[in-house]
Amino acid sequence: MLEVVFSDSEKGSMKLAKNYNEKNMLGGAVGYIGKKPTKAELEKHFEGQAVGGDSQEVVNIGFSLDISDISGAIDGNDRQNVFRKVWGRFDFDNKEQKQFFQNQRKDMEKLLSVAKDGMSIRIWKSDAPYSTCGFYFVCNILRNIDCNISVVSLPKYRPIYKNEIVEYSHWGEVEAGKFYQFLPLEKQLTQIEKRIISDYWHDLMAENAPLRAIINGKLTSVPENFYDFIIMKNMPDNDFIMARFIGKLLGEYSLGISDSWYALRIDKMIEENQLIVVENKDPLHPYGKVLRKI
Repeated sequence: MLEVVFSDSEKGSMKLAKNYNEKNMLGGAVGYIGKKPTKAELEKHFEGQAVGGDSQEVVNIGFSLDISDISGAIDGNDRQNVFRKVWGRFDFDNKEQKQFFQNQRKDMEKLLSVAKDGMSIRIWKSDAPYSTCGFYFVCNILRNIDCNISVVSLPKYRPIYKNEIVEYSHWGEVEAGKFYQFLPLEKQLTQIEKRIISDYWHDLMAENAPLRAIINGKLTSVPENFYDFIIMKNMPDNDFIMARFIGKLLGEYSLGISDSWYALRIDKMIEENQLIVVENKDPLHPYGKVLRKI
């Protein structure tokens, strides 16, 4: 069975989940911050089971389709320019950028090949905009291929003890050894459902908004400044470090959007003189600026 996910981190976790072995995890190197965990705590942390199957049968259809132009080639020059714009501050060189898109293309070709060959496909989707966009896109490219597709939708939360739950915004937050716990949620995707979702994606392509977001459970075209109110609402009156501020937003709002998008919008606010750069406290850090609201 081919597993389909929508980010590099999810792909890494799923590859590990396919043949997960908690004894091997316990025997490996473990890093920790603060007090060293006890053996019992480590055993609890790495407790898990394998999803099963070949760890090579995992693909990432992770083109960040919630962002920018989706009317043209999904990994053409326009989309590559989006990548450079959003992640450019992290100093990806040309070779790394080229490899990134080669990997994306390779995974998409593998998905199409597997679908045509009749192998079962299992999609792991969440309500994070990038994931839902990826799901819609996959339904569109597989629209006219008769193949067996199932979907595991990530719940908003999962009970772990009698009075304790864990909340999720995307599959990247799920530990590799815990993926198997969600297999009972797997549901078949009918041909009619696939076509309906494909039609939704066609509508979104025609609208071609600068951004797509989840509103009342529905993937919706929105303006570029859609999340700006969250930034402005939480902005302190005194000086603040960009990195800490973005971390606060990510922690308080489980919207499934990236730190890079928040950073782009903050850059826009600097450009429009809504914010000023007090100092560049850490030039080596992509979010090292100290900012002040005007």
